[in-house]
Amino acid sequence: MRFAKRVSLCLLLASLCAAGRALAQSQPSAAEAKAFVNEYVAAFNAKDSARLDALYTAEARACVTGADKDYYDATRELTWREPIPANYTFTVSAVNEGNLKAVETFGRFPLKPERELHIDYQQGDDLGTEVIYLVRENGRWLADQPCASQEMIKQFRDQAPERARYKALAEAIKEPLRSQLIGLLREHETGQAVDRYMKATGQDGRTAILVMNALAPDARKQ
Repeated sequence: MRFAKRVSLCLLLASLCAAGRALAQSQPSAAEAKAFVNEYVAAFNAKDSARLDALYTAEARACVTGADKDYYDATRELTWREPIPANYTFTVSAVNEGNLKAVETFGRFPLKPERELHIDYQQGDDLGTEVIYLVRENGRWLADQPCASQEMIKQFRDQAPERARYKALAEAIKEPLRSQLIGLLREHETGQAVDRYMKATGQDGRTAILVMNALAPDARKQ
């Protein structure tokens, strides 16, 4: 009986050690995480698709090719509107399964994510976060992304007239309101810009936010 208990304890300890080694292997080291984030931010801010794609798995890159490339190009352009400032911080954590399930309502991951990387920053009153799912392949940490479902891609294409409407509303803003709004957006005071647009035009909050999103690229040009 004593021997059996001792064997069971040894097996338990062995399994815990094995689990500990697996956990350590599935966690990027501080140097690995910093190197990945530095390269990601540099590629992102340079709007360098090839350099950014090199940080993703082959399975994730395969989603972007073909007839659905217009969807992925448009979503990337949307995220590229704002560069990531130098004062960003980042954290690597276990995958939040609740968030993962929410993401998977829009598509499926070709590989199961192992870790979750958050890049957080603030500019003026505007807060930003880039969430990147990571997997380890051949000793290297790479980004993973879900392949969008056909329903999601259809919805994106069906909403093209709506996006065009918000762009037209942004282009129709007259002076001096236009310069005032662009100035606020340039200073990253998006909330104030939304409020001012609502008061000036009587538009609802959702419309004001989407119109400011459409106006934002003009603010970045000047």
